[in-house]
Amino acid sequence: MGTPVSFEARTRQVTGLVDGRVHLAADDRATGCVQAARSAAADGFEVLGQAALQVPAATARAALPPPAREPALAWWDARAQAEQW
Repeated sequence: MGTPVSFEARTRQVTGLVDGRVHLAADDRATGCVQAARSAAADGFEVLGQAALQVPAATARAALPPPAREPALAWWDARAQAEQW
């Protein structure tokens, strides 16, 4: 499966990205789909098991509001990994 993330107090795996939506699966086989921006901005969202973030261009980082910056950067890294599948 894909990149593990913590979202809404559960650990899930990213199983795909389609049209700005991220598809998630939990260990109990529950699945869901959520807008990527919503997941990255959610309290407690975290990309798990990542050694380092691949940071987007400085202009993109500067445009993010401070409370959303770190989760969005984590999401950016998860998206980049998913695209490599």
